Amino acid sequence: GFIILLIGIVIGADTGFEGFRAFYNVPGGDKLGHFLLIGTLAFLVNASLGARRVRLGPLQPLLGSLLVTLVVTAEEFSQIFLAHRSFDLMDLTADFVGILILGRLAAHLIRKESE
Repeated sequence: GFIILLIGIVIGADTGFEGFRAFYNVPGGDKLGHFLLIGTLAFLVNASLGARRVRLGPLQPLLGSLLVTLVVTAEEFSQIFLAHRSFDLMDLTADFVGILILGRLAAHLIRKESE
């Protein structure tokens, strides 16, 4: 259900749906929305994958966080080509912070549950 909500939000924003203007009127509302929505997605994906990690050289990121990061980065950069959207590095930063914090929260809760 959450994925359908996110897809609906992206489609609405891509087509210029005016209902999202309220978020822009609240200071930091847009960034908070990015943090919460994308962070929640990272939490859910990591939880569904059992907080599985992958090896990338010396790094071992959470697979779910890595997948969400790739999709979100591609989506943000795609906005360069859309009339009703614009690339925003701060949106991407809010996404990344949400992925990091809520993705790690999922891993922490799963690890704690298995103890």
